[in-house]
Amino acid sequence: MGWAAEEFKDLDLGDARRTRRLIKLVDDLSAQPTGSIPVACGGWAETKAAYRLLDNPAT
Repeated sequence: MGWAAEEFKDLDLGDARRTRRLIKLVDDLSAQPTGSIPVACGGWAETKAAYRLLDNPAT
């Protein structure tokens, strides 16, 4: 379990997929703290998922 998963282990965004996506996004961004979201995510699908998560009014 990575540090983000441990840090956010009690987080509940109402949907397990959103919670997993947030933890992955935090892991990705912490690995490249000076990079943009597309650089940190490493691919178009991951970048799109990150932006979709951030644009979701439920999060």
